[in-house]
Amino acid sequence: MSKNAMWLTIIFVAAIFGALIGPSIGSLVGEGTMLILAPLFLIGVVAFCIWALSSNKSGTKADPAALAEARRMVAPEGKARIYVTRRGFVAALQGMDVTMGGAKGQIKSGQMLMADVAPGTYIIHVATAKAKLAKPAEISVDIGAGGVVVIDAMIEMGALKGSILLTRLDAGKARENVNATKLVLWEVPPA
Repeated sequence: MSKNAMWLTIIFVAAIFGALIGPSIGSLVGEGTMLILAPLFLIGVVAFCIWALSSNKSGTKADPAALAEARRMVAPEGKARIYVTRRGFVAALQGMDVTMGGAKGQIKSGQMLMADVAPGTYIIHVATAKAKLAKPAEISVDIGAGGVVVIDAMIEMGALKGSILLTRLDAGKARENVNATKLVLWEVPPA
């Protein structure tokens, strides 16, 4: 069982437990106290969500021609092409800051970044927009002329803090991810 599936199972069990034990606790502490505590708890949850998403940026979506070119998955003559894709529902709205050399961008679930670069070795660093929410990750990519590499970025849940996982995808999974995500432009494009 993956960590994400484990945490979803724990959350589901906790929700069932809360639904079963909640009325008993409510009768013990009294209706008045519950009417005060419930809104305070809700306000706290909403405040946390606003804080967690406050560093997200709205990336500029690429035009249809650029998206069609990206989905061809063919590097320009003498260059290499690197994609960073993100899919999944865990922390889907949490932005991931992606840096590669001087290039900077941010993606959320269902989005990808693409860079046409000179052949060579590149270090891709990915962190959540709110760095306190997950441990960042790096991956080194060595790519030759005409090469295409797709890196999948995901968040794996932990007890108190998640971790970003970066995976280099095989050809079949790479094409699936590129075709299932929308292209977002870099904030600072690759040189």
